[in-house]
Amino acid sequence: MKTVLQKDTLTETYIDVQNLINKIVWKFCNEYGGVFEEYQAEANLSFILAYNTYNENKAQFSTWLYFYIRKRLLTYTKRLYEQWPYPNTMNEYTLEYIQNEKIYSSFSPMELLDEANEDVKLLINLIWEPPPEILDAKIKSGNHPCHIKIVLRNYLFKIGWTGRRIKESFEEIERILYA
Repeated sequence: MKTVLQKDTLTETYIDVQNLINKIVWKFCNEYGGVFEEYQAEANLSFILAYNTYNENKAQFSTWLYFYIRKRLLTYTKRLYEQWPYPNTMNEYTLEYIQNEKIYSSFSPMELLDEANEDVKLLINLIWEPPPEILDAKIKSGNHPCHIKIVLRNYLFKIGWTGRRIKESFEEIERILYA
């Protein structure tokens, strides 16, 4: 009877803190990279261990769980990195593969422009070779990259583009870049 009640309270507690566990794992994946499902499995195991070692006189369960899972995920990640070589290290086999396969970057701006419509081509040309009016406006607004889109939008309004046409052109550029 005692084990059935323990399983019920464990299940109820897990359901109560499941969103917290998912949030911890998601935040950890964004911060350190890795596979969400693997971290999720480690976090679920950590939940059981945290549940069994919880002392209500020391902290709230959610606080104890947060730090317990975070510590176990950091240890798990450290073990993964110790088992595998870092991806940025070059060994003799990697260098030999690169030399034999002749891997080079194949980005071509002309291919990017081939699949774009005329509005997008004009917008990209304004970015690559901006007229003096855009250059002056950019300098007035602080010469910060986040201001370039605003300056381009204002310039396109001045030459007669509609807001919808501008929005669709920027969305098309985003689609091409992130496709």
